[in-house]
Formats: sequence, structure tokens, C-alpha cells
Amino acid sequence: MPTVLSIHLGPNLAHAAVDSDGRIDLLALGDRAAHMPVVLHVASDGSVTVGSEARHRSGSEPDGTVDNVVGRLLDAETIEVAGRALAAETVIAHLLAHIYARCVVVLDRVPDEVLVVCTAGGPEAGVYSAAAERARLGEFTLVEETRSWAAMAAYGPDGMDPDLAGALGALFWRRHGDGPPGPKPIVTREDLGVVSQEPARIPTEPSVMSLGPRSVFEESSIPDLERRRFRPGLVVAVAVLGGLAIGAAFLFVRGDDSAPEQVNEPEVVASTTVTELPTSLQATTTAPPATTSTTSTTTTAAPVTVMPGVVVSTTLPPALTTTTLVPATTTTVAVSTTTTRPPLGVLTLSPVGVVTNAATGAEALVGLGDSADTVVAVLTAVVGSPATDTGWIADERCAGDQVRRVTFANLEVVLSDVDMTDGEPGTNATFTQWFAEGTDALQTSLWTFDRIGVGSSVADLAAAHAAGLVLTSPVEGDTAGLFSIDALGVSDGMRGVTTHTDDIGRVLQIWAGDGCARWPN
Repeated sequence: MPTVLSIHLGPNLAHAAVDSDGRIDLLALGDRAAHMPVVLHVASDGSVTVGSEARHRSGSEPDGTVDNVVGRLLDAETIEVAGRALAAETVIAHLLAHIYARCVVVLDRVPDEVLVVCTAGGPEAGVYSAAAERARLGEFTLVEETRSWAAMAAYGPDGMDPDLAGALGALFWRRHGDGPPGPKPIVTREDLGVVSQEPARIPTEPSVMSLGPRSVFEESSIPDLERRRFRPGLVVAVAVLGGLAIGAAFLFVRGDDSAPEQVNEPEVVASTTVTELPTSLQATTTAPPATTSTTSTTTTAAPVTVMPGVVVSTTLPPALTTTTLVPATTTTVAVSTTTTRPPLGVLTLSPVGVVTNAATGAEALVGLGDSADTVVAVLTAVVGSPATDTGWIADERCAGDQVRRVTFANLEVVLSDVDMTDGEPGTNATFTQWFAEGTDALQTSLWTFDRIGVGSSVADLAAAHAAGLVLTSPVEGDTAGLFSIDALGVSDGMRGVTTHTDDIGRVLQIWAGDGCARWPN
């Protein structure tokens, strides 16, 4: 089933929900809350932040804060803040891009479709459409807020917080279509003698899906998920204690029946899983122990024959052997296996740009299409000064009149000025491509949310993207492969070069965006 994400920008709070694997859940947009404040902040260096981070920055730079973003856009097409005029589609694009990046982190995958709920009485649908395209949401559908409310009332659970109706209702609308207009009728179909076609069970309330635990909608108190998890360690401990108790009772009974001169040592039997009893046993004869010589008599202990499944007591006199048959037992123990994924780095690659400090409270998306000056300022603040910077130059391999290529460690960002007639080089320039190569991502942690980067195998690519991966050999006689991940519907996806096209191949380069032509062009 496709994974569908819905995003709703309310007057004060933003919410997101996901329909995946047959259930609907809210996505936590905050560390301890399902919502995100609809706040935008423009710093003095031109960097733009939204949500909780924007509210935090407003303490030091209050002049750059924009509260009530949707309300301000009701009567104006632009917002002026910190000496800059931001168009409505730019403001909404920043909000949508941040929420989308956050949801990708929580889901740990890219949604197949995005529903953008247009606030009733807010900006026109064309503004939302342009903002969604600029935020690189991939395949998206605009849903009127009133349709979401009607679908939530008709098909969703009762008693929900009205603020959640926008995000959740859009998913119910996609499942069932428009809800009936007006309030629910007092006279039911059962009153008229008609069997109801509605489900017998009322839909359950969705939970909140976050980076940590899940909960129902008490956002201020998210209980620990550990209570719901299966604990294999507890089962193993109970099994071991039970086995020790039986063994102790067995030894106690044997101790009472043994001869006075016989000493019994405890026997430790390992519990194993026997799937099939052996059909034949092979006897093994051990070498006789050393002989003891006296003046005229030599006594030699008889050889000991050991049978599989037989425990031999070594405490009896040398000439005697006592055998104890151990019954075959079958023990089933549930063993959980976990795979620890390597951590994300300071920069994380995305089809829509570069995410800084992913999976933390300070995460932010530097999106393709953002201002060139903002991109350089944000990345410099996160990872330090660039290693190389070409400045604004003409490059026939790249789009635009002037191109600036800035390298941060193993990541190159391409900034393009498509029109030189509007002022100095770099005026209105945008971020058009990122490109990674060089050191293996296992050392740099520069990879995608699916842990795909330089050094990843072709098998890793196939496992992470399945049908979304297209891998070809564009140059005849060259073993190198060119891959693209376009089938997910996210902009132009990501592309890259591998050493081979079979499973042993390794990723040499990976990029997103069309700022410059790459191999084999």
C-alpha cells in the first residue's frame, strides 16, 4: 500500500499525519508534541528557520520573528521582515519543506504521495501549489480544509481535537471521498429497516508516531512504549530458572538414594533444541587410565565406553561405570534480532536538498531552490568555512549565466544565477544541485536517510529503493553504471555512478538537482 502524508498549516499550529500499512497516525513535529508552531524567523545573516527553532531565535532577534503567518497572508501577498520581502509562496514553502523533512526523518522513508491542506479563507490554491513545488514535495494533491473537516466528521473517530481534523481528515477524504454535507441525520438507516453499510467497529483513535515513543493524543505526556514491547529476555530467564529448579530437585532425590561411600557431583546439562532424534548411536571408547604398579600386582581399569547422550560419572571406583540417560528435550526460545543502523552525520542528503543536524531538535532543510547566500551561510554555520569556492564564473556544463561551486568537505553545492541582467553576479541566485564523492560514507556519515552514500553497494541501493531504482550501463564497454531514483515521485530524485551494475558494484558519486551535467553527459 502507498504511504500518504498529509500536512495542515493551521492559524497557530501545524500538524502532519500518515496513512501507511492500513493505519493512520499523527507524526510528531516536535520533540514532545505532535504539533509545530506556525512561526517563521529571518536572522540577520539571511537564514530562515521555522517552528520551535524560530521561536527560540526570536528571543535574541525579535525583529526577525513572524507570528500568525497564515493570518498575515490573508490580506497580503508578501511579508516584510528583517529588511526582506518574502512572497507568500516562499513563506509557505519554508514551512512545508521543514515539515516534510521532519516527517521523512520520523518515517525513515519518503512518502509516495503528499496531501497539502489549504486553510479555509487563507491564501489561494495557486499559492499553495507554487509553494509545494518549490518545497519539492514530489507528487502532491491540494485538499480544501472544509473537505477534510467533512471527511473527519463522517469517517473519523468521535471526540477528536478540532485542530487535528485538517491533517487527519485529509487522509480519511483520500480513503473514502467527500463526507456528506451538513450534520449527521438523526434518523438512521436502521430506523428505516435498512441494514447499515457502515463498519460495525468505530474507528480507533490514531496514535502519535515520533522519533521516540508513541502515544495517544495526550501530547503533554507521552508514555513509554517499552510496556508494549515483547521482552524475549524475560522468557529466557523464566526458562533458565525453571530448568535449574528441576535440576536441583533431581540431584536432591539422587543424593538421598546413593550409597554412603559414593560421592555425587552435580551434573550440568545444556538445554538444546533437538529437531530430530538420531536413528543410530556410535560408541566411542576412551583410552584406559594410567596403570598402578605394586611389588607383584598390576591393576588396570577397564576401558570406558561413552555413548552419545550418556553422562559418565567419574567419581565411582575405576572398575565400575554408571551411566545415566538424559532424555532429549525440545526447547523453543524466542530470540529477537536487531539491526543497528549507523548514525546520521551533521549533513544528510535528501532528494529535495541537504538536511542539517537531522533527527535532532536543531534540524533544518537547506532546500533546492533556496537563496544562494542563505545556503552558504547555513552550511558555513554548521560545518565551518568551505574548503573551496570558485566564486561566480561561467561554466558551460552548468545551467545559468554564472555558476558558483562551493565545497564543504566531500559535499559540493552548486549555486546558479540564471539571469545576469538583474544586477551583480549572484543576485537572485539559487541552490540548484548538491554532489558528493570521495571518502566512504562510513567514515564521513554523509549519506541519505536510507544510509546510501559513497561506498554503498548496489545491493544496498536495491534493498533501500526496490522498484524505484533504475540502473543502466550508458557507456558501451565501460563497467560503470548510472543509477537514478525517480520512481518515488520526488522532483528529479537522486542520481549517481557505480563501479559495476551487479551487486558487487559500489557508489562512486551521488547527486540531486540539475544545476550541472554529470557523467556520462
